[in-house]
Amino acid sequence: MSFSKNKAKLIADKICINDDEKSLVSSFVEVCSFLSEHPNEISWRTSKVNPKKPDANTDEGIEMLANRYFEAYRRSDFPAEPSTIPDEMVSVIMEKAYGYTAAECKKIKVEHQYSMCAENCVGNLLERYLDLVLRTSHWNWCCGEFVKAIDFLGKNDNGEWIALQIKNRDNSENSSSSAIRDGTRIQKWFRSFSKDTKKGRASFTNWQKLPPLMRGYNLNENDFKSFVRKYIEKEKKNLEK
Repeated sequence: MSFSKNKAKLIADKICINDDEKSLVSSFVEVCSFLSEHPNEISWRTSKVNPKKPDANTDEGIEMLANRYFEAYRRSDFPAEPSTIPDEMVSVIMEKAYGYTAAECKKIKVEHQYSMCAENCVGNLLERYLDLVLRTSHWNWCCGEFVKAIDFLGKNDNGEWIALQIKNRDNSENSSSSAIRDGTRIQKWFRSFSKDTKKGRASFTNWQKLPPLMRGYNLNENDFKSFVRKYIEKEKKNLEK
């Protein structure tokens, strides 16, 4: 069976629960189109209960991908509550090495846990922000993390697939994300620098170095901050209901 954009759209439409999700259907269809041409690029954990990966050329496979895609979109990226137990030896070292009191160390441990939870959200929020701005462009969000090391997909004027890998920081790229996909042109970008390699750097963000096809949409740090504030405020209210 060959891939049908119309069939993929119909399947996705049935899964969507509101107009906001429906505005993502065209992106989902393009992602499925890419996977129908490059089936080896599907990232999918199998198990004894679900032993096979979805096939984007079948109705069953498209439905599996659609469920994963829109479930991920609905999932909140509000920071989770800390779940790890702090190592008490860290407090001992901080007291002796840096002169903190036991009370200060206790406060720092709690603050550090919340800081780590918040940091873990930034990458996902960055993707949500880019999708919000780029949704009506040629870029299509690979929501659901089932395309290997690719966050956004599009095509250039020659009809060639262009893939975008984004990272929140310059030191967060791994071996998987650094791989170049056969037959697909990869553009890479990270949002922020982890070190001040250029002393006196005016900015530790990297928005001025966006890939060419991402330019012209007024993507910037202040707008991203505004998006994050609004998103977190909204999600917090939803959780308090």
